[in-house]
Amino acid sequence: MKIADQAAIVTGGGSGLGRAMATGLAKAGAQVLIADVREACADGVRREIENLGGRAEVFVGDLGQEFIGRGMIDYALEKFGRVDVLINNAGLRMEVHDDAVYEEWRCLRQRPTHEVPVSDWDLLIGVNLRAVYLCTHFALPQMIKQRHGVVIGISSNAGHEGVADKCAYVASKHAIEGLMKTVAKEMQGHGISANAIHPGGRVDVDGRGGQPAEVVVPLVLYLAEQDQPTITGKVIKAQDWNAGVRNF
Repeated sequence: MKIADQAAIVTGGGSGLGRAMATGLAKAGAQVLIADVREACADGVRREIENLGGRAEVFVGDLGQEFIGRGMIDYALEKFGRVDVLINNAGLRMEVHDDAVYEEWRCLRQRPTHEVPVSDWDLLIGVNLRAVYLCTHFALPQMIKQRHGVVIGISSNAGHEGVADKCAYVASKHAIEGLMKTVAKEMQGHGISANAIHPGGRVDVDGRGGQPAEVVVPLVLYLAEQDQPTITGKVIKAQDWNAGVRNF
C-alpha cells in the first residue's frame, strides 16, 4: 500500500527517533499523528512537517493510561478516518549523566536492580510496555476492519541481551519484542504485520554521540509499504537493513 494513502501514528514523536520517523513518513506522503507528553515538542514537529507540505496532527497525553491510549486512536480516526501504521516509540531510558541531570519524562537513573526504586520500575514499565500494549490493543480492531495495518515496536540491543544497572529498561525491551512476535501470530490472515525494530547501536538523542536518528527511517518506510505482511514477527536491526543484511 502506498505510503501516500496511509495514516500513521508515532508515539514519542516530538524528538529523537520519533521525530525522524514522523518526518520520514510525512515526506513519503503519509498523514501523521504525533503523540507525545510534551506539547511544545510535538507541535514543533507538526510545524516542521507542515513546512514540508505534509499533514500532521498532535495528540498530547500519557499513553500508559487506558483512557488516553483509547483516546489517541479515536482522535486519529476522527482526523484521518483510518489507522494504517502504529509506531510504538515512546519510552524512558536508564542512564548515568555526568552532569547528574535526570529528566523524568525521558531518563531515569541507572543503578543495580536492588537499588532501583519501585516507583522508577513502575514509571518505566508504564511508559515502555503498558503504553505499547494499550496503543496496540486499541489500534488492532480498526486495522482488522481495514484488513491492513503495520505495528512497530521500538526495541534496542537491550531487547535480547542483559545490561547491568538497567533492569526495567531491559525487561521492557525484551517484552516489546515478545509482544510484537505474538501480535504477528495473532494477526495472520488479517493483513497486519507486527515487528520490533531497533537502530543497532546508540542514537544521538541528547547530543552525547551516536548514530543519526534517521537510521531507522528506510526500514520503517519499507515495512509500511508492504502490500501483504511478508515481513512480520521479526526483530530487525536498522543498521543491518541499511547494509543489505536480511538475516533476521
